[in-house]
Formats: sequence, structure tokens, C-alpha cells
Amino acid sequence: MSNSKALVSKDMNDHLKVSYKAPYALHSFLQQLPDAVIVTSPEFVIRSINHAAELFLEAPASQFIGQLLNGAINFSFRHETQEEAMAKLFSEGIWNGEIVVHNKAAEACIFYANVSLLYDESGNVNSIVFVNHNINEEEKQLKLLNASENKYRIVVESLTEGVILINPNGQIMTANKEASKILRLSEEEILNTPIDLESWNAIHENGDPFLPEDFPVMRSLRDHIAINDVVMGLQFDDSNVTWISINTRPIKKIDQSFPDVVVATFKDITVEKQAAVQLRNTELMFSSFMSNSPMLASIYDEDGYFLYGNDLFYELTETDKAAIGLHVNQITSPHLSQSILTRNNQVLLTGQSLITEDELELKDGTVLTFLSNFFPLPGNGKRLIGGHAIDISNRKQDAQKIATLHERFTYVVNATTDAIWDLDLRTGEVYRSDTFLKMSGYNIEEVRSNVDWWYEKIHPEDRQRVAQKIDNQMMSQNSNWEDEYRFLHSDGHYIHILDRGFSIFENDTPVRQVGSMTDISSRKLLEEQLLAEQVQKQKLVNQAIINAQEEERNRISGELHDNVNQLLISAKLHISVAKKNKINQDEMLDKATEYLMSAVDEIRALSKRMNSKVVTKIGLLESISDIIYNMEYLNQIDVQTEIDLQLIHRLTEEQQLMVFRIVQEQTSNIIKHAKCTQANIMLIQRGNQAHLVVSDNGVGFDKEKQVLRSMGFINIFNRVDAYNGKVEVVTSPGNGCALVIGFPLSIVN
Repeated sequence: MSNSKALVSKDMNDHLKVSYKAPYALHSFLQQLPDAVIVTSPEFVIRSINHAAELFLEAPASQFIGQLLNGAINFSFRHETQEEAMAKLFSEGIWNGEIVVHNKAAEACIFYANVSLLYDESGNVNSIVFVNHNINEEEKQLKLLNASENKYRIVVESLTEGVILINPNGQIMTANKEASKILRLSEEEILNTPIDLESWNAIHENGDPFLPEDFPVMRSLRDHIAINDVVMGLQFDDSNVTWISINTRPIKKIDQSFPDVVVATFKDITVEKQAAVQLRNTELMFSSFMSNSPMLASIYDEDGYFLYGNDLFYELTETDKAAIGLHVNQITSPHLSQSILTRNNQVLLTGQSLITEDELELKDGTVLTFLSNFFPLPGNGKRLIGGHAIDISNRKQDAQKIATLHERFTYVVNATTDAIWDLDLRTGEVYRSDTFLKMSGYNIEEVRSNVDWWYEKIHPEDRQRVAQKIDNQMMSQNSNWEDEYRFLHSDGHYIHILDRGFSIFENDTPVRQVGSMTDISSRKLLEEQLLAEQVQKQKLVNQAIINAQEEERNRISGELHDNVNQLLISAKLHISVAKKNKINQDEMLDKATEYLMSAVDEIRALSKRMNSKVVTKIGLLESISDIIYNMEYLNQIDVQTEIDLQLIHRLTEEQQLMVFRIVQEQTSNIIKHAKCTQANIMLIQRGNQAHLVVSDNGVGFDKEKQVLRSMGFINIFNRVDAYNGKVEVVTSPGNGCALVIGFPLSIVN
């Protein structure tokens, strides 16, 4: 609490130091504070009182302004003398502590006060601000907390759940009697005992051992979160498992970000779990049986309210579990609902089952015929009527379906360019359309009507995969499958086939597969060509990178040989002359020193050009300025610039490095090849695009012949392309050169 108050005081003090020039804004700010604020002169004459202070003192501010603080307000320091507090205030500029203030009714109230000195522009004390936070309620709460601690202990010990407190080291700090009982430890043994999952043989519901990091207490300590309803099994000395349900809550102080302790509550749920397991097994068996039943199943009560339906019932009646509790009139047609109610009443009157043949019209107009059986069910309360029905529509409609399917199949075969096949899984015989003969090159005498012949023609590397995929599809009762494989053509080469199949099941058993085969050899050839082109392009890029690296190495070697090496040789010659000629020795040594320093400058300049961190360290503008210096003073080229400093701040570090490298590369080209007297560098923003232009008034060149072959320009193109930018080179012989680059900005917050 003290830390948070000190922070409030510091923030307010900082605000007031800034705001002493704006008394109206300061007054408005103080009036909005919920704490009582009093502002005095350095002599403690009251200048201002905010609204919160008026409410506490039960008097308007006008009654206090102009009076001495001690005379106008009855207060005293709680833990130190007034002299001690004032000495600290005027030595440190701030004092924090508790005071006792009496209001108009002489009622004492405890405040946490923050007193700050405000200074004018000359550093003299201008005002004193008293910010007083009422902590009366906190004092009362502390007393209530102490009073309730004993009650808490009594309540915890009377709980039917185990309760333990665990410290950050995983040790049990305290526990109630129920916790000792469940964990089979005495009250003395459990205190300061570390959580020992291994000795408890703690397991998950699936039998896997509990890892320490998965234990709810450890998770609460680590992640600072509450954990609810974690089920854990404890295997002690005997073979029986004690099942417990655990809840944990991390507890931390207000000014801390991590918990001091974790409270864990747990209860023995062994009996409930055993009963739940038995009930769940029974429900699972019933649910599994009914879900896999080929018959519709339903239960109604004697008043005609729907109580249960299996999956097939919901599917065919186009209802769902939301229908449970509704009357039969609400979930089916009037005709069918009346039929159901009549039969239910007949079953209840006779107490015997009733078998009928019924028709069910689906919402799409399809009419299904069912053989139904209604029968009484035992139960408590209202009498129940169960019913199940099996679809016998196929028995009456098989002939029509076969005729319809044959007709449709004939139309499809004649209309498609794919090869249609039909496999009878019971006999192994395969029908293939004429298109298959054209696709594979075989004549009708060569094609055997069994699936083994087809498998033998699949490429050996694909055969096992295709067979396994089809087996998995039928085992999972998935109707559709699709695969690509190579198939042996009659002329000996392999063609690429896209094969799609559809399985037909009867009573969950696959009995037939139909499908189509498409020759995708041309598509595969195009894909291979495209891949080859991509590989070739990558090789060209890699070669360009290698060439750029080699060119850079050669350039560095040339720099060292032509500049640094010559300077070092000159220094060596002057030192040799100085050794032999004592008369001009000092002059020769000075000259040698001059050559050595020039060599150092050359090496430093070369290092700057090579260092990718130079922009990050000294900034883009400074890096470009260094390049301009070299052009103007070392190469006598007049350089004009237009650089948007705000744009530089919007560029990412990677974009700044890209700009620097491009300027470095192009100005190097200008120095080497342009033969110019003037150059321009422009970096500006247009919309959400950054534009970089580097130009010169030199000799120019024929870009159709030189740009694409220049490794320097290839490097520039690659850098700009990496940031989705565009490059344009404007040049011709005798008309100079302008490198124009644009790329989208990445806005940096």
C-alpha cells in the first residue's frame, strides 16, 4: 500500500512542478481528485482547498483560504512529531506519513498524507501541496481481518474438503484435519512436507503418472492462474486408488506480480467416480448400441411427449435432441402423430407389443416404408412406450433404383472424357468404359476384368501406397477417395493418372466402388517444366550472388593493392632513407608517418564501406554525408542533396541499410565511370512510398547493353525487390545517368 501511495504522490508532484505556471489548469486538476488536497504558501497560509477536502471538513473553501493551516484545521501527526515531519519535508522536498484530522463534528479520521514542495523557475519554494488519502476504512478492515482469522480457522477445520497452503518451494505450510486424513499423514507429518507425487503414485484418469509440472499447485505457482476440478488418483501402500478432485488458487499481495502461496482444496471422490464409471459404461453401451442400430428407436410417455430418439431417428425425421420434451404433434405431421398416439394408446390398453407397417414422408417428399414395433416399457412415474422401426423401402424399390442408376450411369459414361470404372467388391469383377482403352492403349482382349490386373499395371513405387489408401478408406467407412499414380501404358511408358473413387456400403460393409480415371500426364509435364525453370532461376540468382561476392573481394583487393599497399611501400622507403641519411632523418620520418596515417584512413574508409552496422551506429544521414565528403573532397564532384529527415525516421533499420548500400554502390559507379562534375542525391516521401534518386551529369551509357550485365545493378535490383520496390535507370550515352527507386514504407511506431 505504501509503495502505491508513494507512486501517486510522485506522479502528482511531477505534474504540479510542470503546472505551476498554469494556476487555472492546476486548480481544475485538483478539484477532480478524490483525495483531499490543500495548497498553502511556504508559510503554511492556505491558498486552495479542493472539493473532496470541503466535503470532509463540512465547510466551503472560502472559510479556510488565507488562514494558517494549524489554526484552521485540527490535525496531528500520528507516528512522529510535527518538527520531525517538517524537517524532513524541507530537507527532502517531500514527506509521507499518517495524520489524524478532526472534522467539524470533532470526529477523528486517519489520513495517509503526501506533502510536496513546489518550486518556481528560480528554484525557490512556491507552494506546499498536501494530498490526503482517507485510510479509516482500511484500518477498520485490518481489525476485522484479525477478528475473522480465528473464525476462518474454525471454518476450515470443519470443512469436509481437505485444505492446504503451499509455499513457492512446494512445501505444505498448513493443512486441516480432512487434508491429513485424505493424504494419510498425521497433522505433524504434513506440515513443511514437500509435495511428493512419486511417493503418492499420483496418476491421471487415463493411468498416466502425474508429472510435477502438471500438478495443479505447481501450475498455479508457475502460471499465476486458478485451476479447477482436476481429478487425480493417489495409490498408497494398498492396491486401491483414492480419487480426489483438486481446486487451486494463487494468492499474492497487491503490490506483487507473483503469488506468495497457493491454496489447494480437494475432496475424496472415489465412491462418486466408481459410480460415475459404472453409469458411464452403461450409458456408453446403450448409446453405442442404439447409435449403431440400423433401426429407428424412440420413446414416448403416455401423454404423447417425446423422450428419446437415436441418431438414425433424428436423421430420418430431420429433428434433433431439441425435440426432447415436445409433444408428438410438434415434431411430425398431423397424420403420423395421430397414428403414433393411437398405437401408443393401444399398447397401453393391451400391455402387448404392436407390429405395423408405416410410411414416413420426409421433408423433401421422399416416402420411406418401415416395419415398426411399439411396446410398453417399465419405469417410474408415467407409463412409457418404446418403438423401433427398420427401413424396408429398399425391398420394394430395388428394381426401380437399379434401373434409374443404370440409366444415369450410361449417360455419365457417354458424356465424360474420363475413364469410368465399376468394381463389385463381392466378386472382384471390374467394368471399364471404352475411354479407358483409349487412355491406356490396351485393346479389350488385353484388359482383364479383375482388380489384380489393374494393381499390376500401377508403378511399383506407387502400388503399395494406393492399395493402403483404399484399404484405409473402406475401414473408416469413408465414401470418397482420391489418389494420383503412374499407370503402365501399352507401349511401355507410364502415364500419370488422377483416380477418384466412391464406395457404396450395405449395412456398413463396402460392396461396390465406382470411379473415374483422368490422364494428367500433360499437367505433370508442365509442373516438372515449371519446377525446372524455378531451379534454373535459383541457380542464376545464386551465381549472381557468388559473382557479386567475388567482385567485392576483387574490389577490396584492388583497394588494398592500389592505395593501402602503395602508401605502406612509400612509408617503408622513407623510413629506409631516414636510416641512411641522418641529415634529413626527421623530414623522412614525418613523411613516412604521413603515409602511414593515410593508409590508416584508407583502411578505415574501406571498413566503413564494408560494415553492415555502420548505418545503425552512426545513422543514415551521417553515412550518406561521409560518402558525399569523399566525392567532393577526394574526387572533386559537386554533390547536391535533398533528404527528408522525417522520412529517415520512418524507415526500418533494414530499409535504411538498403538505401545506404544503394547510394554507396551507385556513387561508386559514378566515381569510377561517370566522368562527371556534378551529382544529386534525393530521398523524399510521396504518399506511402519512399523515393530515392541518385543522378549525375556524366557520360551516361547504353543501358540495354550494360545494365543487365552489371553486377552492381544486379545487387541494386535484388535489394529493392526484397522490399517490394521498383527500379528505373534513366540514361543514354552523353546524357548522364539517373537511378530512380521507389518502395513502400513500413511505418515504425
